[in-house]
Amino acid sequence: MIKRVLESLEERFPALADWLGAYADRRIPAIGLSVATHAAVFFLFGSMAIAVHEESRPVQELIVEAPPKTTPLDLTKIEPNDTEVTESARETTLEPVAGSFAPNATAMISTNPVPPPVNPPQLAKLDVPAATKIILPNATKLDQTLSIKGDGSEHVGGVEGAVDRVALEVLRRLESGRTLVVWAFDASGSLQVERERLAGHIKEVYDHVRQYDKDDRSGDEGLLTVVTAFGETRKAMTAEATTDPETIAAAIRSVPLDSTGIENTFGTVSEIVRRWGKFKKNGKLYHLMVIVVTDEVGDDENRLEEAVSVATAAKVPVFVLGSPALFGRADGFMDYTDPKTKQRFTHLPVRQGPESVVVEQIRLPFWYDGPQYEFMDAGFGSYALSRLAGATGGIYFVTRMGGNHPSFDPNAMREYRPDWVSRSQYEIAIGRSPLRQAVIMAGDITQQNLPGQPGFSFPPYDSPEFKNVMAKNQEIVARVEYTVDEALRVIAPVSKFRDHETSRRWQAHYDLIRGRLLAVKIRCHGYNALCAQMKKDPLKFTKPKSNTWRIVPDPEIQYGGAKVEKAAKEAVLLLKRVVNDHAGTPWALLAQRELKDPLGFKWVETFVPPPPKQKPNENTPKKAKKTNNTPPPKPPDPPKL
Repeated sequence: MIKRVLESLEERFPALADWLGAYADRRIPAIGLSVATHAAVFFLFGSMAIAVHEESRPVQELIVEAPPKTTPLDLTKIEPNDTEVTESARETTLEPVAGSFAPNATAMISTNPVPPPVNPPQLAKLDVPAATKIILPNATKLDQTLSIKGDGSEHVGGVEGAVDRVALEVLRRLESGRTLVVWAFDASGSLQVERERLAGHIKEVYDHVRQYDKDDRSGDEGLLTVVTAFGETRKAMTAEATTDPETIAAAIRSVPLDSTGIENTFGTVSEIVRRWGKFKKNGKLYHLMVIVVTDEVGDDENRLEEAVSVATAAKVPVFVLGSPALFGRADGFMDYTDPKTKQRFTHLPVRQGPESVVVEQIRLPFWYDGPQYEFMDAGFGSYALSRLAGATGGIYFVTRMGGNHPSFDPNAMREYRPDWVSRSQYEIAIGRSPLRQAVIMAGDITQQNLPGQPGFSFPPYDSPEFKNVMAKNQEIVARVEYTVDEALRVIAPVSKFRDHETSRRWQAHYDLIRGRLLAVKIRCHGYNALCAQMKKDPLKFTKPKSNTWRIVPDPEIQYGGAKVEKAAKEAVLLLKRVVNDHAGTPWALLAQRELKDPLGFKWVETFVPPPPKQKPNENTPKKAKKTNNTPPPKPPDPPKL
């Protein structure tokens, strides 16, 4: 053993051999040799101990976290292979936005600060066309003692359902002392009906406050209210702070209609806090809380962080009564009746989303009969307003302000809360994850007006219409396939990062996007192959009445060989995983829709009755009499909501 140690010493410390030789020649004293030898032995055993300790450490502790990637998000390319799978790729460190009045359930938040990259990804360059542990699916009983704190949104089932919850939050604010409530109403025409409904229920809010105010904190002007309206400009609708519910209701009903279509929401919040943040009456200071009532995001989203900063500095919680955001979309549509002219307008654009900083989903048409699911509730409020509420200690109350599209159980959506952090923090988190970068890029590539699904009925090959019908439909398929290929080029290289993603939301994003892209790619390929077969080797009808060829779904994939079959199996596997792992969510619904029909095709012959011949109207004269040359009146311009 000693011999091995000495050999090791000589191997590790060549200088020691010289010392031994020198000692043998009596060129150094014995004490010098002793010091050198002991030092070397101690160093050797210390090194052995370190080596043993290193071998026993968990693997993740040995990973040196690389600095965040500094490459901006570029839609033209992604270099995931240059990024190591380190701890930075496995978890997202985000800026906490927990407040003091809303629920807290954010699994992905870390208290460790994240150094920003030198050149963080610039998501603003993405051309994207333009809340959350949800705790209470029903209205809360005011006599319950709840400890609510966090950054979530809450579904309250409409204005009526919001009454109890708003009253409860007013009571909570009163616990801090005298309170001033400032209601800020969106003055756009799209919210007129909701304003009227809330005015009819506003008295209940204050009745409930007084009923459950056991310590009478609201008495003796302990609770005051101001009503404001905002659009392009702002206006106080009450002459002074009041305690009278009738005056409050009258002020809400008198909100003037703003026809500009501009909602300066975040600037309004900032100005309210600056004006009433230190409100005093009779020398007594009041604690401010703001309640914003709107059904759109707002046109001054660039002032979001200003509003957050001003409100948090003044310790003012901001609550929002708003519509649910749209899943994977920024713009929605609504119908509107002008209150003056009674003219009805349909399908007017309104900005209701997205629920995240940018759109995080693809936009592709589904094939065959069935819903397209273009508009679905995201299960949360819009990003900017949700961040404003959460970061200031308020809550985004998701009300049912219009919309007949599918919605989802708040409890099922609990784990899928978007990242309601500042845009810069979001960019840092995205920049650290190749998978998340790819998801956003794929979504951006597909956010365009793609043609819908192709036609599936064709006239006989020998008819004059056949070539035109075939060419038109193949053009549609080619346009969709080109976009799908572009998105797949971004998504495919990051598959190795999938199992390192810890967020349920981003797992669902990736699996659904890759599964749908593969499925649509296979459909496009099979459709074109089937059309090419018909043109090369035309089929003939076998039944006397047949007059139409139809492309129908089929479990067998006839074209493309083993490579296409492998891709089809992967697509089905991914989509089924979404359905099973994310039940009750928008992701599962979209995956089920894609799986509704098999990915293969075949030709079938059928009979389609010709359209009936139109008979001329006997009451219509053969030649209409000319009355005058006055052109018809110009239809009114649609209002700006």
